Amino acid sequence: GQIDLDNVLSVIITSRGASFTSSLITEVAERNIPFIICNERFHPVSVITPLIHHNEQHVRYEAQANAKTGLKNKFWQWIVINKIKNQYGLLKLYQSNSSERLKRLSGDVKPGDPGNIEAQAAQVYWPALFSKEFRRDRHSEGINSLLNYGYTIIRSSMLRAILASGLHPTFGVFHKNKKNPLCLVDDLMEPYRPIVDQIVKQLAQRGVTTLTSETKRCLASIVAADQSLVGSASPMFRHMHQMAYDLSKLFAGQKVQFDPP
Repeated sequence: GQIDLDNVLSVIITSRGASFTSSLITEVAERNIPFIICNERFHPVSVITPLIHHNEQHVRYEAQANAKTGLKNKFWQWIVINKIKNQYGLLKLYQSNSSERLKRLSGDVKPGDPGNIEAQAAQVYWPALFSKEFRRDRHSEGINSLLNYGYTIIRSSMLRAILASGLHPTFGVFHKNKKNPLCLVDDLMEPYRPIVDQIVKQLAQRGVTTLTSETKRCLASIVAADQSLVGSASPMFRHMHQMAYDLSKLFAGQKVQFDPP
């Protein structure tokens, strides 16, 4: 079969036996499509991106690299607050008694999250969403493998959004792991994670806890799902592009009003 590359957000290789041509890599590079190769746990181990992906990338790289710590700390505060708010919304949807605890925690987040409220929220969130026995472990099978795959999907879409905005995916606002080439991607995708969690929760309720072609298609469809804004709705991948573009304006010294997913 054939697929129109202009309608592709990213290419994710998860099969150990897959082969591809240099002409495909050239074509996706010209369209600014990230080409991602994953290991057996669906974690990216190689990312192929175009050398030039924005006509102002040098200027935006400089602004990003020179961003003040205080500015980045305030933005990370916004990220964590909205991640926890989305976790709260999901638990409330399932009428969990723990939802109010998350709501209170979201009000305790300070710039840079020095109290690590994000981790405190996770300790409440995961047992309440799945079960007291559940542990979020990216090396485990079952529900964890579904979460891994869903996060890989939104991670790849966020990578493309960052490239399109002229920012560099390595220079994060919070994540600083020297072995992680996608620190900014991991920063910006945080508020979107509960959206994946909701789909995985629905699958688990139906007894689906293993990755199949059908569940992969289900999880991959997340980035095309509409995200509601005031008076409008647009696909998640467009929301990601707007978020990355707004961050580039923030680094350039402009005032920005971010819309959370």
